[in-house]
Amino acid sequence: MKKIFIILLSVFYFSNLVCAQNLKKGFKLLEKLEYEKALSFFSDLRESDNQNPAVNFGLTLVFSDDKSPLFHLVKAWSYCRILQKNIDNLTEEELEIIGEYFMNTEQRHTARPVKKKIEYAIAVVEANLIKYVREENNLELTYEVIEKFPDFRHFGNVIHIRNQLEFRKCEKQNTLEGYLEFIKKFPEAAQIDKALKYCHKLAFEKAQADNTVEAYNRFIQAYPDADEYNLAIKKRNAAAFGQAKAANTLQSYEEYIRKYPGSLEIAEAKILQRQILYEQARKIKTLEAYNEFIKKYPEGQQYIDIFNLKSLDLGMKYLSSSSITSSSIQWVRSFDLGGETEKSGTVEMVSDRQYFMAITTRKNDTSYSDIWLLCLDKEGKMIWNKTTGGKYHDQVLYSAVNQKNEIILAGYTWNSIDSASRQIWLFKQAPDGKNIWSQQLGKWKINTLTVDNNNNILLGGYQLNDSLGKNSHLIVLNDAGRKLWERTYSDTGEIRSLNIMPDQTVLVVTDYWITKMDIKGYIKQEFVSPPGTVYHFGMASQNGDLFLSGVRRDNCVFISSFGADGKKRWEKEHILSDTISAIVKMTAIEPDKALLISKCKQGGNNLLWFQYQNGVALKNVFIGKGTVNDALLDSEKNLILLVEDENAIFLKNAGTIF
Repeated sequence: MKKIFIILLSVFYFSNLVCAQNLKKGFKLLEKLEYEKALSFFSDLRESDNQNPAVNFGLTLVFSDDKSPLFHLVKAWSYCRILQKNIDNLTEEELEIIGEYFMNTEQRHTARPVKKKIEYAIAVVEANLIKYVREENNLELTYEVIEKFPDFRHFGNVIHIRNQLEFRKCEKQNTLEGYLEFIKKFPEAAQIDKALKYCHKLAFEKAQADNTVEAYNRFIQAYPDADEYNLAIKKRNAAAFGQAKAANTLQSYEEYIRKYPGSLEIAEAKILQRQILYEQARKIKTLEAYNEFIKKYPEGQQYIDIFNLKSLDLGMKYLSSSSITSSSIQWVRSFDLGGETEKSGTVEMVSDRQYFMAITTRKNDTSYSDIWLLCLDKEGKMIWNKTTGGKYHDQVLYSAVNQKNEIILAGYTWNSIDSASRQIWLFKQAPDGKNIWSQQLGKWKINTLTVDNNNNILLGGYQLNDSLGKNSHLIVLNDAGRKLWERTYSDTGEIRSLNIMPDQTVLVVTDYWITKMDIKGYIKQEFVSPPGTVYHFGMASQNGDLFLSGVRRDNCVFISSFGADGKKRWEKEHILSDTISAIVKMTAIEPDKALLISKCKQGGNNLLWFQYQNGVALKNVFIGKGTVNDALLDSEKNLILLVEDENAIFLKNAGTIF
């Protein structure tokens, strides 16, 4: 056994001796710049130990020296990586051989340890490799480095170089497919924004070359962020209009208007469509033809002509089916926005010759309501009209005309589908229908609106408190719509009406509390209503007397008169034939007469005329068809009623009493 061991030991020693000699020969050959021969020695040694750090260092030198015909930095770095992992395994003998190599090849000798010199050589190879990748502009080289060295310290730089070279290749090709492929393969590339711009440009040019609605739509859907997006929409709309114009039918224009409501050609399309429909309506002369035209074209002189024919026709149909028999009725018109459903809102006189109406309208059961504004002449013919409102529901309830003949309107607007988003909406219109200003005033309930001689605006109603009770709420704004003050009163109830007194104090009527205050909210006079009495409406005569009305025992309206000193003068009750739900309005119609309009729970209204002096009833008329929503006395002492009966009915009576 001892002999065998000695033999094996001798063989091992001899083998190591040969390896060391060959390693030394390899480095000697490197000193002589004989790279091919050195490669042969190092390659043979690597076959027996491919992890040997000295051998891998030798191979690194063979391929990393730019004087070497075998120069190949990728191969050099592959051996470097093995060297890095095994550098601590270098033997003293190997270090001595490598140290001797450094001694013989260094232009300037240093006392740095051999291992440090090796590490420095590794760093040089690493730096040369990334420099080489940067300078070569070789796409295949970048892919080789990325594939072989995912842990390369400059891996991110190589990725960036690869992306840059790929993008240059795309730029040379300059095809939409090429840019799309680049974006898909390299989504994190720094050139993505440029690629997208080029992509958008080429895609738009392609759509423009086709110049069809379908081509533009494909571009619009695929590239919503493109700089050419808006131009594509314009050109798409123009192409679509060209198709509609070529067909020149109601249907072609209707489809175009429906699909492209924001296009520049909409106005021209409507004019062309309107002309076709107008000619048909004039030829056919039926309510259906009028209705179709009005519904589609609520503008222009042709629309006004047909609209007025239809409103008179519908008004006469309403009158013939109603219980109104007064021979003094001058005219009745029914306003219908092309077959839509209207709910009457409010009516005002804006000059000696013009009436103004604001109506809540809804196109169908699923659409949102809007506000329809109309200006009428003395014959009830429409002068102009427009719809206004936000994205969701809008409702108009009250109006007033200030000293400048401007119309202030109040109602509600919804800021979303949710009913909880409903807010008070106040807006001002010029007599010609131009909007002056508009604003929202919070979430509370509005019951009344008025303006004083200084054009200050007053709104009253109530605010729900935490216990779901009601507290009277009052807000005052100036002519520009700026809030002057706002107050929620602690007493339970709601403000039901506001009226300006002859002395410019404000009469405030709540359920149980009546007060006169100045425009700043300072109370001048007040009294509490008797137990069981709930006031609904109030007004004042020219001499300052107060008249208050309310409802008792379901079918009884009462009227109370108070002098300017606040003392009750008289009170009258009037029993009506129907159950009463609310007082719509109480208004003076002559120096000694007034009109009280009440709403019945089962539908319809009672119109009660009474004398100022004693409250005695002069006449009581029941209007069973429709609901009176507002009334006014015009400058010629004619009584105007606004009735809701699917459409808005505008009735003018020649005189104050039917």
